[in-house]
Amino acid sequence: MIGRLNEIAILNDLCSSSKSELIALYGRRIGKTYLINYIFNEHKKECIFFRFTGSYELDNTSQRENFIEAIFDWFGVEPKNSIDSWTKAFNFLKRIIQLKTQNNKVVLFIDEIPWIDKKNNNGFLGALGHFWNDFCEPNKNIIMILCGSNSSWIKNKIFEDSEGPLYQRLTEKIHLKPFDLKETKEYFIKEKGLLIDDKSVVEFYMIFGGVAKYLSFINPKKRIDQNIDELFFKVDGHLNKEFTTIFKSLYQDRSNFLISIINFLAKKQSGFTLNEIAEGLNIKLGAKLKDGVEDLLECGFILGLSKFNSKINAKYIISDPFILFYQKWLGDKSKNDIMNLSLPYWNSIATSQRYSIWSGFAFETVCLANINLFLDVRKTKGLMKSYSYWSYKSNNDKEQGAQIDILIEYANNVYEIVECKFYTDEFEITDTYRKNILNKINMFSKYGVKGKYELKFSMLTSYGCKKNIHYNNLPICDDVCISQLI
Repeated sequence: MIGRLNEIAILNDLCSSSKSELIALYGRRIGKTYLINYIFNEHKKECIFFRFTGSYELDNTSQRENFIEAIFDWFGVEPKNSIDSWTKAFNFLKRIIQLKTQNNKVVLFIDEIPWIDKKNNNGFLGALGHFWNDFCEPNKNIIMILCGSNSSWIKNKIFEDSEGPLYQRLTEKIHLKPFDLKETKEYFIKEKGLLIDDKSVVEFYMIFGGVAKYLSFINPKKRIDQNIDELFFKVDGHLNKEFTTIFKSLYQDRSNFLISIINFLAKKQSGFTLNEIAEGLNIKLGAKLKDGVEDLLECGFILGLSKFNSKINAKYIISDPFILFYQKWLGDKSKNDIMNLSLPYWNSIATSQRYSIWSGFAFETVCLANINLFLDVRKTKGLMKSYSYWSYKSNNDKEQGAQIDILIEYANNVYEIVECKFYTDEFEITDTYRKNILNKINMFSKYGVKGKYELKFSMLTSYGCKKNIHYNNLPICDDVCISQLI
């Protein structure tokens, strides 16, 4: 098991609980099922385990039939009478538990719950709620785990629906997130047997993110460029159609609209405000757009960055590395385009100027996704209040505008500007770059903060910065490189 120490500790504690526990475990293709199987198949064999997985392609009758079949698979019992509703299905499960389990701890794992009753019109949630409230909770020996990839569905139907049958019934919420850079490196070494340098870990991360499912497709016997060609730039590659597939499976009939938001955000790395998104899509800034953006935020596809000291002008950026990669290099390619590509293909891209420009932006996204690792190196995690962006547009010829992409606010009015640079060697600070940084510092000091403050400036690069006269003439408080993060 890579990482997940906190989640394992939570689940172990719940197994020792003297009462029934209702858990929501959510997150997209990041090893939820693997984690549950690991805990209860390997470490909690004294528990009686039942699992049922929903399917987004099946209708209600088929889902219910699969549920009954799962009961037979796990308990070896078939119903004597026809079961034509979810209420009858859960009543059947209740009787089996009463007959088969005695006083053992019972684990009921319902996987991909958002797919079972997508529009909440077949009675599944109501029957599940009655089953939990009337039978599971009073019996004090049942652990029910509700699992789903669609985080926004979990939130809307279970966390926040005050009229729903499971409202405020959860005893634990576990949002399983992608691996960070350190965990990704551990996965490569332990699971794939790769001998890999830290910069290559980052290059993989800029393409796959820390999504366990995607990382599992990597063939350790092949180079990075060969893996990319095989997975993305072949018509039958495992990840060639993943972008469309994941949106359809998560959002069904809303997928095209949410994809249109992603397509628009892909036009500018620095992101857009809600007003700009509405204008770009030629739609009203209303509930439809706000709900769509919220769904994308919940599932981790995008990130909202507030402007420092501003309640407006929050920008939304694509924060999922896989989505960012797909949009840049496959978004405009048809099936026919991919069929006509001459392989090897990715190696020619990875040595181009286009890649250098893109990788610089992608590295900044990776740094944001792994901000906690940076704070660990700086030993400031406990002091951080927030991170944001800041910009200033000059109104006269005597001043230059300034853009700070990562600004960390700490306690006691301490602020840190972080510059991220992805290079194949030490990053060399030029006189032009030095002046640009000093202008950012000066403009932020003049227009960004008020009152008493302390301002820090740090570099986060591939291999650190080359020490030269321009480096020495900047107030750099820390020069962090990738190897320190992972």
